[in-house]
Amino acid sequence: MSDREIEHETAVKQLLRKAARRRRPSQLYSIVPHGQETDANREFASHREPNGLVWFFLFLPAFVIAYAICVKMGAI
Repeated sequence: MSDREIEHETAVKQLLRKAARRRRPSQLYSIVPHGQETDANREFASHREPNGLVWFFLFLPAFVIAYAICVKMGAI
């Protein structure tokens, strides 16, 4: 390779690096409805309150009783 080709190749690499740095933001955040989320595994964190589980076990008996009444009435 001649010196001119090496200089050309070096210049192209530098331009590509500059373009890549310019297009890539410094910090990436996922967009969520209430703001910016920085921790992708926050949903599965151990410190979260198990609200869904509480609601499930609170209303499960009510739905089972309602289903049993409907079955006894012959509606289902």
